[in-house]
Amino acid sequence: MMKRNVHKRSFKMALFFALILILSALLVAGCSDKPTTTSGSGGEPAKTDAAKETAAPSGDKGSAAQANNTSIAKSECSECHEMWPEIATWQTSVHAKVACTVCHTGYNPSQNKSSHDSGAFQKPIRIKNPVSDDACNSCHAMENRNETLLPDLIAPHKKHAAANVSCLECHRFTTHGNIGERKVTTRDQYSDYNKWNPQVAQQAAPGVHRRPNMFVCINCHESRKVTTACAACHYWEDRKSLPSHEDQQWLVVHGKNGRQDIDNCAKCHYDKESEKFVTPSTGDKIADFARANSYCYGCHLKRPPNHDAQWMPKHSKVAGERGLLNCFACHDREQPRPNVTGTYCNTCHWFQVPAAPAPAAATPAAPASAEKKE
Repeated sequence: MMKRNVHKRSFKMALFFALILILSALLVAGCSDKPTTTSGSGGEPAKTDAAKETAAPSGDKGSAAQANNTSIAKSECSECHEMWPEIATWQTSVHAKVACTVCHTGYNPSQNKSSHDSGAFQKPIRIKNPVSDDACNSCHAMENRNETLLPDLIAPHKKHAAANVSCLECHRFTTHGNIGERKVTTRDQYSDYNKWNPQVAQQAAPGVHRRPNMFVCINCHESRKVTTACAACHYWEDRKSLPSHEDQQWLVVHGKNGRQDIDNCAKCHYDKESEKFVTPSTGDKIADFARANSYCYGCHLKRPPNHDAQWMPKHSKVAGERGLLNCFACHDREQPRPNVTGTYCNTCHWFQVPAAPAPAAATPAAPASAEKKE
């Protein structure tokens, strides 16, 4: 009898230690914040299992992966982060099938579980660590990478990496469309976070705000004292600029080209400084663009040659022929930048303008055809 009890105790102790070992193994695996990696082929950097599963999914696995990532983003991240706009813009980006934590690394929710449960830190929680190059390299091979947005662009990633140019310097808006710096959520139509969805995200953060533009390149080259010659970035062997720009009449006709497709002009002639200016108010898209863009106002907001000593007697005729919108490009109450011009139509004429009513002693209002309309 005693011998049987000894065997039972030995069996129970063995079972107990086996359970302890199993639980310890599970605990270690669950707490590890290092993703499993696999070697790529052809010298390609290794990819994390999470990145492989979500970046290039196939069949039902891809749909399940995206649904799972979306669920994680909504149930985990947004519990503390006020980030519905970020979730919606991520869902409409090229990284839609990549989990948040593949790019936003260095965070281990399991270690902060007690803080999350107790609410021991301030909300909203803001991400302080920028996306690292290592996170990008876990999916994207930089070795000999020369892919660009346009076929005539030169973008040697290896050369840029050697100069310590981080991935984010060019690609920081890829996923979320720069909605933060552009202060998109402060606008009335986007201020309600709960109304954000993929459709809203596509309107608020279209492709033009997700891709690097020429300003990014020029600003970086100037700050690092690198050449800004066109041929440094474009495959142009026998010319210095676009064929249309080499037309001897280009300075005369470029405005007409701009009116046909100003968005095409903006692909290169985009100025980040314009975001700091007062919202243009002429009502004319081309004039507004010229007012708030240093590529344009360097010429357009200077005194034109025809504004000579005889300009005052003939300016009304020119305004009538060309339209007041051409005048408002410079002569407008909402100045696009400080000290552009101190002259505005109402300084002399006192047209009827809702935001600037004429004083009691003013001259009679001008005909309706001459009124400024906002």
